[in-house]
Amino acid sequence: MEYMYQLAADVGIEREKLSSISEEEYNKSTHVSNAEETLQVIKQTTDIARFAMILLVRGAQIGALNASHKSKIYNSFSSAISYLREEYRSHQPPKHLLVEWEGNATLIDLFTKNEGLYCNRHIAQDMFDICLDTFDWLRSFADNHQ
Repeated sequence: MEYMYQLAADVGIEREKLSSISEEEYNKSTHVSNAEETLQVIKQTTDIARFAMILLVRGAQIGALNASHKSKIYNSFSSAISYLREEYRSHQPPKHLLVEWEGNATLIDLFTKNEGLYCNRHIAQDMFDICLDTFDWLRSFADNHQ
């Protein structure tokens, strides 16, 4: 949906007025009724972010493993990124994906190793988006190397 809003904004199309349903849902999402519900939302958001980060790390490691024709094992996220960036040229990940991986490597390391950390919805959304982009790249990588 966000993609559609962005495309529309690029050509000057914007939603003038939110519908009453949209306003009602927005009000529900911004006014959590009590602290228990707030904590529940934070925990769920963090679980989503952490799961996306774990998938992201495994995806990069699998990509590097397959790119090296299974000749090397990549135990860390950083080593997999380094190999994909420097060594493997025929199907390198998109530049924006490499930038996102490298920019979030420390955050990803912290969250995948420490279960006691929590994050906000913004971080969860970013990790979710990066994870989906990574798996889109892996899918194209697999399709091109069958």
